[in-house]
Amino acid sequence: MSLSDLISLLRFNVSDRLKQDFVGKDQVIDLMLISAIAREHLLLVGPPGTAKSELVKRFVLLLGARKEAGDLFEYLLTRFTEPNEIFGPVNIREFQQGTFTRTIERALPQAKIAFLDEVFKANSAILNALLTILNERFFYNGLEQVAVPLISLYGATNEVPEGDELGAIFDRFLLRVRTDHVDERYFPDLLAKGWSLERERIRLGRTESLVPVLDSLDQLQIAYDALEQIALAPIFDDYREVVRQIRAEGITLSDRRAVKLLKLIAAAALLRGSNTASPADFWVLLHVWNRPEQISALQAIVGPLIERAGGPASTAERDLETLVQEVARLASRVHDQSEGRAYTPTYFGTLLHDLERLRQEILGHSAGRNTATHARWDELLAEVERLIDAALDRLEA
Repeated sequence: MSLSDLISLLRFNVSDRLKQDFVGKDQVIDLMLISAIAREHLLLVGPPGTAKSELVKRFVLLLGARKEAGDLFEYLLTRFTEPNEIFGPVNIREFQQGTFTRTIERALPQAKIAFLDEVFKANSAILNALLTILNERFFYNGLEQVAVPLISLYGATNEVPEGDELGAIFDRFLLRVRTDHVDERYFPDLLAKGWSLERERIRLGRTESLVPVLDSLDQLQIAYDALEQIALAPIFDDYREVVRQIRAEGITLSDRRAVKLLKLIAAAALLRGSNTASPADFWVLLHVWNRPEQISALQAIVGPLIERAGGPASTAERDLETLVQEVARLASRVHDQSEGRAYTPTYFGTLLHDLERLRQEILGHSAGRNTATHARWDELLAEVERLIDAALDRLEA
């Protein structure tokens, strides 16, 4: 397959098709494809029930994954998950002979794409092994160092980690994207397309009917090999300045990530159909945040460069309508008086945590710097602060 044919298939037969099936997931789909081409990892941040697992599965099947070969590995992690469940069971026969190895067939070390839900809830034994798999692409099976065929790992979490103990694994995810519940404006479209998928499952008895676009995941190697031919020199000066500004805003960007992000910019240029990178491809940098409230700062730094270069009018910020709905959801929790519910300090502690994170997101939102939206922004901020006061009053009562 030629490179141009491959890029056309990825853009129109994979990306555009998934965007038709999944409402409000365009950014997630674009980043999944960029990550797969560049062989890097993506973190999806959002509540349960936002189609993260289903989206990854359909994406991988369209790319030619073979279920029977274990090309996709997916698992929900908890603090009780054992390494056997992720890396394969201990080989009893060899163990009886004094050698500790695992049977890794159909486990993570043999997968080409992986999806780990609640990735940061795993214990240290699993996380330490994941570090070498994600970065160095090998796994220690006993004393043997085994190369893994992993292309990309997609992790999911309700919240990004805040402690230093998870900093190393968090840093392995070059890109982070929010995946929220669909805005109410698009809810009719969500119901129509969601019900269409459910009818398909009923009709087929859960048998997947997707016809793969690629013969196998191995064909992605064509795009990966082409990345080294992308001319990056024209964007080096702009990129250095962007990295400097990002770090000046207090957004941690390690040297390792700063270098690897160039590969993602090259992948964006490749999908754009160009052999030369441009600031128009900097849209991937909107997703290097460490906390969601940093998104607006990235928008202010990177957005003008993308616009001047004629890039896509993309934003990683949640719009005001979505934030209004989030405020309404939190308000219902603040004022909830349901019988039988225990309104403990833990309940209000979690609620106050969510309210403060939303307040920080609104404080940094670009709507506060726009005269047309400032009044509504100010009203929304005041409402969140009133809810914080109300939650504190109930906690102290």
